[in-house]
Amino acid sequence: MENFKEITLDDAIELVNKNAVIFNEDIIHELEANYEVAGKIVLYSGTTTLDNLVVGNDIVIVDGDLNITDIIEDCEGVDSSLLIVLGNVNCKSLITLSSIFITGDLNATNAIVGDSLCNLSLDVGGNIVTKTILEYGHAIAAEGTITVNDVFSFNAVQDTNGIIEQNLEREDMVDDIVEIDDDEKMENLWETIKYIKNGGEVFREA
Repeated sequence: MENFKEITLDDAIELVNKNAVIFNEDIIHELEANYEVAGKIVLYSGTTTLDNLVVGNDIVIVDGDLNITDIIEDCEGVDSSLLIVLGNVNCKSLITLSSIFITGDLNATNAIVGDSLCNLSLDVGGNIVTKTILEYGHAIAAEGTITVNDVFSFNAVQDTNGIIEQNLEREDMVDDIVEIDDDEKMENLWETIKYIKNGGEVFREA
């Protein structure tokens, strides 16, 4: 049974001040800004386990660890969204087009994809572990370390040691996630999302 309820903005701010070990001011700023548009905050209390998590108009706060069998996806049907996890996150893939705060570690066994036209960020208070990062214009930052095999980075992926260098070029990407014009391959966000949702796990051509 899903353990969630609607809470007020004041309750959310109190919860963040009490339980967030990092990013307090940034989280509260985003809460206040997004609440003006969303008008509703949904709280999951304690360790939360779901098959998938899709974040849309409602602000979602998880007060505890978040375990998702498959995909976390935000910005569903809206221009911006907000996910706050006061704990660790485990999932297969994370697709973000908006703001996500994770105060603990992020373990995405397949991929992390980000694109917000370089306006928003995925902020992780601990470590990030994943196989592939496809950063199409979205800041991805870990206060700890990032462990990753392949990185395509348009904007910035960084951890406590600095910028994570790109080692995956457009010409190396599988055709499923790019569009090809007369001159070169170009990364395609929507094809990438579709590929991941269909179970795609290989992003580098053999």
